Amino acid sequence: MLKITKIEVQKKNKERLNLFINGEFEMGIDQATYIYFNLRKDLELTKEKLQAIKDYDQYRQALNQAIVYLSHKKRTHTEVQKYLAEKEYSDDLIEQVISYCESNKYIDHQDYIESLKNTILKTTDKGPDHFERVAKEKGLETQLIIEFKEKFEQEMSDDRITNVAKKVMQKKKQPPNRLKQSIVQTLQQRGYSFSLINEHLTDLNIEPTSDDVENILMKDLEKVYNKYQRKYDGYELKSHVIQALVRKGYTFEMINDKLRESGIVDE
Repeated sequence: MLKITKIEVQKKNKERLNLFINGEFEMGIDQATYIYFNLRKDLELTKEKLQAIKDYDQYRQALNQAIVYLSHKKRTHTEVQKYLAEKEYSDDLIEQVISYCESNKYIDHQDYIESLKNTILKTTDKGPDHFERVAKEKGLETQLIIEFKEKFEQEMSDDRITNVAKKVMQKKKQPPNRLKQSIVQTLQQRGYSFSLINEHLTDLNIEPTSDDVENILMKDLEKVYNKYQRKYDGYELKSHVIQALVRKGYTFEMINDKLRESGIVDE
């Protein structure tokens, strides 16, 4: 026969109790387990009842760890599941804990994705595709992602994309064709679809002034010429210079004009 012979408060953790069966220490339990099973000294237990107490207390430990984990920031089902799995709790126990957390709104995907949308919109220059990628990584439901990606696009400021493009234009001094490629590439990396980019590129004056282009071309020409004149001369030097500048996005006519103007080739 199994009998509870003593219940005492733990010295290091006043929230937990030590349970003694037949004069021997059996396990530690929390206050909720103690109350749930109405435990008391001299209470007789079956093996099945004792196992149920152990299972329930383990559930309580997992639940408490999950709630503490959730108290620091909002988390998804997937994040809590991974966290508890790393603590080596069983799959069944984890699902019980998650079910409790969801029913009590400790885990709330609707609230989570709303917060995620607002954070990305207000604190970054990232786009809808980036939002979608993050939401998928967090394990949010597909239908929820579709719904809030649409909201993300609707709530984007009109100048969000053009502001990113303007930063690229200020940072990168390139010929028009190459500059447009840089803008599109940067926007795609930040999570904007090509179709969305195209809608806003028409609002930008990507074409630099002729003086800007000439200054940029002249700087690139000097760099390329200094690089290749160590190895080549004459026609071969001119060919390598032209090929390098074409790869940078300049037209053949622009390059030839600048070569003549600079005196590198004869009129």
